[in-house]
Amino acid sequence: MSSGDWMIDRRLAALERFETLGFPDRRSEAWRYTSVEGLLKQGFIAPAKVSQRDRDDGIQSHLLPLATLGRLVFIDGQFIDEHSVYPSQGVRVTSLKAAMAKGDRQVLEAVGSLSGLGDDGFAALNLAGFQDGVVIQIAQDVRLDGPMELLHLSTASAEGRKLSTRHLILMERGSQAELIERFVSEDQQSSYFNHQVVEISLAEQASLNHKRIQMESGQAYHLSDLHIALQRQAAYYGVMAAIGGCWSRTFISNRFQQPDAHCELDGLYCVDDGQLADFHLDIDHQLANCSSRENFKGILRGSGRAVFDGLIQVGKGAQKSEAHLHNANLMLSRQAEVDTKPQLMILADDVVCSHGTSVGQLDDQAIFYLRSRGLDEEQARALLCQGFLAEVVDKFEHQALIELLNRRMNFVGFTEPETSHESLG
Repeated sequence: MSSGDWMIDRRLAALERFETLGFPDRRSEAWRYTSVEGLLKQGFIAPAKVSQRDRDDGIQSHLLPLATLGRLVFIDGQFIDEHSVYPSQGVRVTSLKAAMAKGDRQVLEAVGSLSGLGDDGFAALNLAGFQDGVVIQIAQDVRLDGPMELLHLSTASAEGRKLSTRHLILMERGSQAELIERFVSEDQQSSYFNHQVVEISLAEQASLNHKRIQMESGQAYHLSDLHIALQRQAAYYGVMAAIGGCWSRTFISNRFQQPDAHCELDGLYCVDDGQLADFHLDIDHQLANCSSRENFKGILRGSGRAVFDGLIQVGKGAQKSEAHLHNANLMLSRQAEVDTKPQLMILADDVVCSHGTSVGQLDDQAIFYLRSRGLDEEQARALLCQGFLAEVVDKFEHQALIELLNRRMNFVGFTEPETSHESLG
């Protein structure tokens, strides 16, 4: 069987999987708090080929004052070679479309190796019909001394379209890298569906620092699935922000494939009227001496909604595991709603594990103190909101990213007075 035939068979199998599963609904525990009805009613269709005008317009305005080793650009779900800058020696980059055209069996056999055919109908459809993606392969012992950037830009031409991409990140033994991934829109009123699946495989002693910022159009729908596999002494550090889109969901699955590996996940979300942000984590400890830490924070205003569903499973053979999971939410309106469900399932007895959640409002005493120091009430509330998220924002490290986040969130004018019933301090 040729490589191309193998990939066709894989896609057909994924399509059959979708026909079996269908789209998820609230009868599924994983989708209990997140409805897909509004998304399905949009009737998004596959995008047309990116025009030359879309290729040339708008890129410069979205670039940051940030020194990178390489930049890989996607416009409306398609890889744009002429706007991409390839990383240095020791890194191999190719588009999935090019790999399929060449019949690159090594790359194509890795597609779906972590995600399988898909745990739900959306994931199955992505494998069956993704339009493009990128493969990043980092050679053994290559340690990059600067970040790579993966930029997803949606133009006005994305209106009414489904943008389906799939990425592979394959890091060999002892390699080290940083990846900055951003999702941005030219038109803040355009409505489209951005659907992405990412598979990340870290070999022994490899390390990846992964930063993701989703700040798309206020009418966009966004769905991301991340599948992470870690071998012995590998480490994944992920930090992500969801501050755009009318509906966004991020699913993260981490599997420890060998002992002594480590995973850290930090995240933030800010939602206002008409917005939903959903984070769903599945952290699986089945091997000894692995550690994980997850910390997610959210700010909700108006009628904004958020969902946090985090699960840590510690199997019988996972002695000496350490796992900590926490979710905190700051409610700025009585109409806002959050469904938070941090969970631990522990079958081993020699472990250190914790989980918790908090939901509250701004501290009236802290507001009073800041006002006594010369700030007005709006400024005081904005400063407290910024301070609440600071520990997550700081994880983005680069000043350009931190300023971008703070500018987009713009807490002055974002907050609204509300009578407190509980304080987060």
